[in-house]
Amino acid sequence: MIVIKIAESAGFCFGVERAVDLAYKREGQRNTYTLGPIIHNEIVINDLASKGISPIETISDDIEHLIIRSHGVTPTIYKQAQDNNINIIDATCPYVKKIHRLVAKHYSEGDSIIIIGDEKHPEIIGINGWGNNECIIVQDVNDAKLLTMDLNKSYFIVAQTTYKQEVVDKILDVLRKNLYKFKYVSTICDATSKRQQEAREIASQVDLMIVIGSNLSSNTQKLYEVCKQVCDNAFCIQNVNELDNIQITNKQKIGVTAGASTPASIIKEIVEKIESSLIEKVV
Repeated sequence: MIVIKIAESAGFCFGVERAVDLAYKREGQRNTYTLGPIIHNEIVINDLASKGISPIETISDDIEHLIIRSHGVTPTIYKQAQDNNINIIDATCPYVKKIHRLVAKHYSEGDSIIIIGDEKHPEIIGINGWGNNECIIVQDVNDAKLLTMDLNKSYFIVAQTTYKQEVVDKILDVLRKNLYKFKYVSTICDATSKRQQEAREIASQVDLMIVIGSNLSSNTQKLYEVCKQVCDNAFCIQNVNELDNIQITNKQKIGVTAGASTPASIIKEIVEKIESSLIEKVV
């Protein structure tokens, strides 16, 4: 019997859905842009561009309306927009906003800030700004082992909302063993944790696991890593065309999940292609 298990948590998370909705509500509004791609999905980006809402990388004085994506930005960006009389439509994810407030508060109180995450990710760049760009960024256990911290200082630690919990836990263990004094607040969002747990559970029960999402999406890549740990036959694809590169047989249990930037329409299209391929093979 052929079984296709689709993760309930697959697709847009609350923060991404909110950002995309805010962008579409601005359709027809002149001189409206997103600061960077609104999400890591070319279909959505191109569709918004066709409606007059395109991504930009820098702020200029000819912009009237600027949409801040869910990753959030530094205080400097808000200041630049204000100085240029630009109307901000703030789609920063509430989970990320919480981190901004925490980092700003603890930095002002004299704590040294450590961020666990990818230093090149826009979310981390934004968070670092709320600590005056002086935060220590730790990506993995090796970084933690090389870290030299002052035993007399107080440290405050947060993590990228889309990071793998197991990586964060290992980093914290290294710091504890070195007797560093720190306070850690769990900032990995509930949707990320649930998505990863569900993906791991499904991947452990199937013969083939498909993760749908962009190669540029951090949470999609983390999902793929989680699935690959328990299912050797795991693949990450961006669209239905890439499904042709995967061998599907009618004897397999197939699992499907998707990153937080993957629209429901793409998930549906891929699942339907899997179903039709299996029917053709049976016939």
